[in-house]
Amino acid sequence: MQRREFFRSLIRYALLTLFGGGISLLLGRRWEESCHNAGICRGCASLRICGLPQALSARAASGKRR
Repeated sequence: MQRREFFRSLIRYALLTLFGGGISLLLGRRWEESCHNAGICRGCASLRICGLPQALSARAASGKRR
């Protein structure tokens, strides 16, 4: 193996490692939800899919009344 081939291989595998690590971090990371309506769930468009505690309470409360 010549020096030029060695450096090409080194750079190639370093880039593959960086890309693979970055992708695994993105896929393994849990995206945190944030409230878009200042904690006021009534009338919020995201209420059906929101997983925040306030939204869970609002859905449970609205389900009991109906």
